[in-house]
Amino acid sequence: MVRFALSLFLALVLSLPAGAQEGGRTISGQLSYLQRIALPEGAEVVVEVKGALDATLGESRFTTDGQQVPMPFEVEVPAGLSGTLTAMVRVDGDPMWLAQGIRVGAGAEDVDLGDVRLRQYTPLAFTSYFSCGETSVEFGLVDDTPTLRVGGQDYAMEEAPAEEGSRYVAQADPEVTFWSQGTEATLTLGSEPEPGCAKVEHTPEPYTAVGNEPGWYVTIGEGEAELVADYGDLQLTTPRPEVEVETGAYVLNMPDIEARLRLEEEICHDDATGMPYPHRAALALDGQEMRGCGGDAASLLTGAEWQIEDVGEMGIIDNSNITISFDADGRVSGRTGCNRFSGIYMLDGEGLGFGQMAATMMGCPEAMMTQEQRVLDALQHVVRFDIDETGALLLIGPAGETLLTARRPA
Repeated sequence: MVRFALSLFLALVLSLPAGAQEGGRTISGQLSYLQRIALPEGAEVVVEVKGALDATLGESRFTTDGQQVPMPFEVEVPAGLSGTLTAMVRVDGDPMWLAQGIRVGAGAEDVDLGDVRLRQYTPLAFTSYFSCGETSVEFGLVDDTPTLRVGGQDYAMEEAPAEEGSRYVAQADPEVTFWSQGTEATLTLGSEPEPGCAKVEHTPEPYTAVGNEPGWYVTIGEGEAELVADYGDLQLTTPRPEVEVETGAYVLNMPDIEARLRLEEEICHDDATGMPYPHRAALALDGQEMRGCGGDAASLLTGAEWQIEDVGEMGIIDNSNITISFDADGRVSGRTGCNRFSGIYMLDGEGLGFGQMAATMMGCPEAMMTQEQRVLDALQHVVRFDIDETGALLLIGPAGETLLTARRPA
């Protein structure tokens, strides 16, 4: 046990990113899984937190030395930056247990994630990825068996008759079905289908920071960075710079073009449109510092679902479960307190809008049905969104009125 604690301590100290030891905070928890499977001697644990621009905020690596779950971990990260935590247990270099997509919010306080549940990892061959409302889905092959992976659970599937596309039914549960029709699919987990599924292409989007006066932008791609300034008169390119992590900020030095971009994790509003973005940007170029905003506005919407707490500044019925969730491919879904709804949203540099929503048809008490209609009507009148100082999502109408207020559960 002493040997395990010493190796864990050394891993934490040696793995701190630059700038993390001062102004840092600790992300901790314990790794576990339900299966009664012992880890072999020499298994390796990797816990990593990634931030914007795929920057590593912190990492811890240690061998288990015979230790079994639950296993405590700690990762030191800079204060003021949000990120996503991934935990993996490797055996002979191959992943065996995995937890991923665990959101860590920005802040200065230490965070205890509690029990981080690992799932047994089995690689899928020829994998296709789908987003079904709030649910992420993978479909591929394990050996030669079609396999559906939902929420960390694998379903062995078999093909079933279909007039078009490819339809599959779980071998052990006929209520689990997956019907793929090109870039769209239908997923059923139980008696009712999930919201419509859309195929997701895993192509990383470039990072962009933009300023209006004077007009400039910087685009950070996979291999290079492009800088355009003076309303397009100045155009420069350079190899993609390393991302330096500081307390509350990312810094990209581009000495080849005598430029430096600093991105602070703080809501930034575009001067012209008021659109919110996740980062405040400062570009230093030729002795001049120019201000702007950076990142993808959609990233403020996507991720964990939002709990709606007010409709039209009239509140909601007590204990009614009203939610809304956005995915990265322009689809929106949620619950009205009575039925589930799904549809599309449109986000551009000018604002936010919603298409017509499709909803399930369950009957509910009259008050709940009235509230449902208020929610669906409100969505049709949204023209933009904002994130207030408390972190609440505001969906705003044409006269500046707040139509819906939502908040992510703590």
